[in-house]
Amino acid sequence: MIALSLAPALGPVRIGRLMRAFGSAREAWRASAAALAAVEGIGARVAALIAAGRGSVDVDRVLRRADAAGARVLTWLDDAYPSAWRDLRDAPPVVYVRGRWAADAPAVAVVGTRRATPYGLGIAGTLGESLGASGAVVVSGLARGVDGAAHAGTLRAGGVTVGVLAGGVDVVYPPEHRSLIEAMQARGAVVSEAPIGAHPDRRQFARRNRLISGLARAVIVVEGDVDSGALITARYARAQGRPVFAVPGNVYAGPSRGPNRLLAEGAGVISAPAEAARVLGLPVPAQPVRNVTPRPPASVPARVLVALGDEFVHIDDVVARSGLGTAQVAAALAVLEIDGLVQRGAGQRFARAGPARSGHFEPGGV
Repeated sequence: MIALSLAPALGPVRIGRLMRAFGSAREAWRASAAALAAVEGIGARVAALIAAGRGSVDVDRVLRRADAAGARVLTWLDDAYPSAWRDLRDAPPVVYVRGRWAADAPAVAVVGTRRATPYGLGIAGTLGESLGASGAVVVSGLARGVDGAAHAGTLRAGGVTVGVLAGGVDVVYPPEHRSLIEAMQARGAVVSEAPIGAHPDRRQFARRNRLISGLARAVIVVEGDVDSGALITARYARAQGRPVFAVPGNVYAGPSRGPNRLLAEGAGVISAPAEAARVLGLPVPAQPVRNVTPRPPASVPARVLVALGDEFVHIDDVVARSGLGTAQVAAALAVLEIDGLVQRGAGQRFARAGPARSGHFEPGGV
């Protein structure tokens, strides 16, 4: 099945047809070009590409690279394969996972534009906190802007969050999310249908959106224009039978055009992020979640900041100085890096951010 997923011109739908026609992935992989061409939706051209490409497919190499990256390879046949994807018409036959999460736990997708406003970033972070505190798995695409804020907010609340990537799970994109990705593996996972080592491309960004919506029981759109990826995710959600919610925004602001259109088309409204759990029928957190940003640092990030200095130190030293666990420190560093309070150096080394290091000076201090 892994070999079929790596073959040229084959996607989930065609692989499904081949397996039904030949009874197994093994028999489909061994079939002659003539037998392949006879399968509906394959034809002579695709069959020739499959046959010609067999010699370049090295499944053992893929498995070795996955193991070196600390990733698991799951197929349709594995019990750990997310059940929410099994009913999708174009469910990926093979996925790569770094980290672990209860794949059958209730999940909510929070998506939005990369060019988020401060309003959108604040809403996304608070939604992550509220949903994470309620026990929901927060799913997003790990992009800049709304996605990153939602993931980081979930980690702040001690929740579980999953990022669906457009490239391989061993490829850090965007580069500034390295700490966030590492923290998510301790409290959640990153997952992709793209093979190990694959760099994201434009087409894959759009295709992965169906997996974001497909993994969730509902999708919340925070900000995005009418032609944005967030709206593509909303369309996938509707086609998959998932409810869509949106956060209302300024009618004059471009990033609010998408959510406002969704609301006009009948999407549910999220008017207070702290109420998202109740609106979605999830357990309401015992402690109220703040609706505003910026927030005073929680005790764990504060302890990590105290343990850092102006010079770069290794994460192991931060763990020793703070008295916290490695997972706690990694999560706190991810949040602090996104908030601009910490800078990452080479080789898992970190330092407090400051005007001199960031290359600019703000009158009056930070």
